[in-house]
Amino acid sequence: MSKIQVPAARNTLRILSLLSSIDVPISAARIRTELDLPRSTTYHLLAELETSGFVVHLPENQTYGLGLAAYSMASAYTTQQPLVRMAQKPLLEAASLVDGSGHLARLSGSEILYLSEVRSEHAVSLITEVGVRLSAARTASGRIMLAYLPQAEAKAALSTSGLHKSWR
Repeated sequence: MSKIQVPAARNTLRILSLLSSIDVPISAARIRTELDLPRSTTYHLLAELETSGFVVHLPENQTYGLGLAAYSMASAYTTQQPLVRMAQKPLLEAASLVDGSGHLARLSGSEILYLSEVRSEHAVSLITEVGVRLSAARTASGRIMLAYLPQAEAKAALSTSGLHKSWR
């Protein structure tokens, strides 16, 4: 079976990946340069992405960033991924048992990323909603995860947080 090639789809995904890896909107020229795309292809793909809501164009500084459709897709992933779905019942049971909150989180560099949260009726309100990132060293979940890492990995995870000197 031969591999089907769809350059427009591949380049569209490359643009979205680039925009999601940079914290600020960037120019079409930078997108074109970093991805080695023809100028016309870059603008045609950006126009289509903008029309569909995956990219937003900021005319005041001629840059492009991720749009609401990209955010919605990412948010949908966090609720549809198998681990989140499997964890819902145990999280509900745990939150009910302690009359508090249950969280599913993962370590992402030096941060904890909350993937799911369930609160019982009387739970204290926290800032740990789905999608929130907090310093791993400053949360109970993060400290537990860091404690189980090999020491070199824990130090590497904390090297960007400024807390690595006080850890362990």
